[in-house]
Amino acid sequence: MIVTPRLRLRALALRDMALFRALYCDPGTMRHIGKPLSRAVAVASLRATVAATRKPAGLRFFVIAECQSRRGVGLCSLRPAAWDKRGIELGIMLVHTARRHGYAREAFAALINYAFRALPIDTIWVQYRRANAGMARLCDILGFEGNFLPRSGTSVRRCVRIRRDRNGAVFSNQPTRGITMSNIIGFLEQAGSNAAMRHASREALLRTMQDKEIENVLRQPHRSLLDDLTGARETMYCKNTAIAPPKQKAPAKKKPAKKTPAKKPAKKAPAKRKR
Repeated sequence: MIVTPRLRLRALALRDMALFRALYCDPGTMRHIGKPLSRAVAVASLRATVAATRKPAGLRFFVIAECQSRRGVGLCSLRPAAWDKRGIELGIMLVHTARRHGYAREAFAALINYAFRALPIDTIWVQYRRANAGMARLCDILGFEGNFLPRSGTSVRRCVRIRRDRNGAVFSNQPTRGITMSNIIGFLEQAGSNAAMRHASREALLRTMQDKEIENVLRQPHRSLLDDLTGARETMYCKNTAIAPPKQKAPAKKKPAKKTPAKKPAKKAPAKRKR
């Protein structure tokens, strides 16, 4: 069992049928994975998955449960990467009510630590559809790198990886290489109350960040702000003038209406005197 401050990751069992169906039979959850399963297929799939997890060097499937309620809120897995003898592939699914609480990041980080400590691997891989913006943000936060094509060669999916440190150190919440999206978000959070929202690419943001600012960002603990952001990953707060939002035109002042001079009453012609 893997324990985090809020979650417990335990081995998948046959008693988890309700959670398994809730995830694999739900079209919304499966939209970035594949076709949703029927109830009968889900039953057979769970039995096959539990049997596969009992093999010594095979698939590892975990139930993500809340520590306080013991309620199952998702599934995560580790499976051998077919293209990398010293690598494994990581996956995760959460029920709708458990999203946007930072559970995915917490479970992923714990699973990465477990994999690097307990398994004879050097690399952890994640594959996801490019349209899956949530998974893209999560991988950026945790320090995954690369833009590899999966074995199928399709450009619809993206493949990223995180590698064990050369000194043998395992994963920590701080990224081991490069600047990740959470670094940028940490910097942008310091923009203050006067920050303006606009669309800017990651490269444009990095160009505007000074070296000292980057160093300060790397010292900051990572936050789950990205879990609360919606839309494309380039939507964020920034105060840099280089990518400042276009100035809004001031509303045109209404010109006061010209007052038309009041018409003078017409002079009455003098009455004719009667003779």
